[in-house]
Amino acid sequence: MQTFDDIDVFVNIAVKTLSLSSMATMGLRELVVNAFEHGNLEISFGKKSELLARDAWQAAIERRLPLEKYRDRAASIVILRSTDRFSIDIIDQGPGFDWRGYVDPKTAPKSLLHGRGLLMAMDAGYDSIDYRGAGNEVVLRGVCNSPAIG
Repeated sequence: MQTFDDIDVFVNIAVKTLSLSSMATMGLRELVVNAFEHGNLEISFGKKSELLARDAWQAAIERRLPLEKYRDRAASIVILRSTDRFSIDIIDQGPGFDWRGYVDPKTAPKSLLHGRGLLMAMDAGYDSIDYRGAGNEVVLRGVCNSPAIG
């Protein structure tokens, strides 16, 4: 996954494969977008705030995508499904981030232009959302809403 189009394709596959609710779909999309923009393109939380305030976010994405440092980066996304359970592993090629301040609802951003994606995912009904390592890998686990596709 290297572009917003790739994100849309993946999310559509996940929705069909796992029969995700609309809230779970939004939460998943937010985490994949985070891997793309904060991970692979290394746009920090503060930088994104600045870009959004200047209406320059999209232009910054378009400028970074072809740069040598970022152009070959891709997020890998693995869906594993059993009859009634699933896991989704999202790994980006960025340096990671200190996720601890974002997983606690008491300290997570609530009323900013952005920064609520992880909270949305946490409220989406997944059984668990676990970050690993430096923060560039997240695993979602949940229950499928329909029987396994045979």
